[in-house]
Amino acid sequence: MEFMDVINQRMSIRAFRDQEVEEQHLQQILWCGHQAPTAGNLQPWEFIVIKHQDMKEAIVQTTFVGGDEHNPQTQAWMLKAPVFIVICANVERTKARYGDEGVKRLIYLDISACVENMLLAAVDLDLASCYISGFREAELISSLQLPEGILPLAILPIGYPANIPEKRKKRDLHEIIHYEVYGKTTKE
Repeated sequence: MEFMDVINQRMSIRAFRDQEVEEQHLQQILWCGHQAPTAGNLQPWEFIVIKHQDMKEAIVQTTFVGGDEHNPQTQAWMLKAPVFIVICANVERTKARYGDEGVKRLIYLDISACVENMLLAAVDLDLASCYISGFREAELISSLQLPEGILPLAILPIGYPANIPEKRKKRDLHEIIHYEVYGKTTKE
């Protein structure tokens, strides 16, 4: 698939077919995440691959709306994905070079680049995902038995899409481009 097509086709998918993700595809997605740019080439990411249903259920329970199927905003749809990848930041790796101030900003930038690489890789492999960042951090840390200094930042449920919804409209590009200073919307 052409790169621009991959970007255009990426969207948040919340319905998956009952089909396993091939290990080769999973490894390619992880590799693509690992290739992301990072401050000081510190590569602060740690990946936790979740396939067991009981662990997936525990993770869904940490999301802001939990796994209550009667809740109209439920995240129970995640359980249909055959695999989750939890992307964590190794805070100490970044802190050692950039200190507390660097940690406040850089781990989020680095992990976001990593997540985007993984999302695009999934699309290129005819897979789908939805970036989940709304969870109760302490509960997720406990469920995953994360040691101190390892901070979960994203959950990616990954699978084959059950259907492709209509793509949501993005803001017009001209509304968000500024030239030289904020608010100047013309090149002259």
